[in-house]
Amino acid sequence: MYVDEKTAKYKVNVRGTTYYFCSQTCMKEFMAPEVEIRRLEIYVVVGVALTVPIIILTYLSLLPMSLNSYVLLILDTPIQFVFGWRFYRGTYDALQNRMGNMDVLIALGTSAAWTYSTIVTLFPSFFNYSGVYFDTAAAIVTLVLTGRFLEHLSKGRASEAVRKLMDLQPKLAHVEREGKEIEVPIEQIMVGDIFIVRPGEKVPVDGRVVEGYSSLDQSVITGESIPVEKNAGDEVIGATINKTGLLRVEATRWVRTPL
Repeated sequence: MYVDEKTAKYKVNVRGTTYYFCSQTCMKEFMAPEVEIRRLEIYVVVGVALTVPIIILTYLSLLPMSLNSYVLLILDTPIQFVFGWRFYRGTYDALQNRMGNMDVLIALGTSAAWTYSTIVTLFPSFFNYSGVYFDTAAAIVTLVLTGRFLEHLSKGRASEAVRKLMDLQPKLAHVEREGKEIEVPIEQIMVGDIFIVRPGEKVPVDGRVVEGYSSLDQSVITGESIPVEKNAGDEVIGATINKTGLLRVEATRWVRTPL
């Protein structure tokens, strides 16, 4: 969701870049994803273990009606206020920033279901209807937490894949500046810089050949087993290997170190 940089309460600076967040929960997830994944895994396992009997007791008459509602209340309360506490905290942070997010919707919906069901359970004569909705509140919280857990797993795998690709790149490059060839870290290559790739070297960053002819091994990136010929005007991919000739290449992208 969009976060106004001027009013954002939560922000963090990583490698010179400032990131803004709508809530403390989002900031913690960003800074320590492995801790958040472990916490979510525990919440999901225990949440499912509590939600399944709630659903069973809701739709199967295994206990007397008067006792059944109390058992559902006991099972659902930790899901609502322990596992679901992050949604209340996210709602508080969102309202402080005068904006809405999914935490607000989840907190309002599940709280309404839990509050109504609790009143019906403790004060049966207050409403004419005796049905409870503990299963709805429990299922929503558990399903959303499961979705976030799977999302974090996917992000973790994607980040790991990016890091592995970054490791394939060389650390230094031969760049032409002020008529001289100098060796610089690839992070210092700017768009428009001319760099030289000799036979046997890796292409440091994506670029366009301005002079030279060679064949490049692109198997680590594209899976092609046969080297691809490159001439002036052709695009080259960072981390591919120059096999034969010398190339002068203009950088078309700059390198950003991953978090």
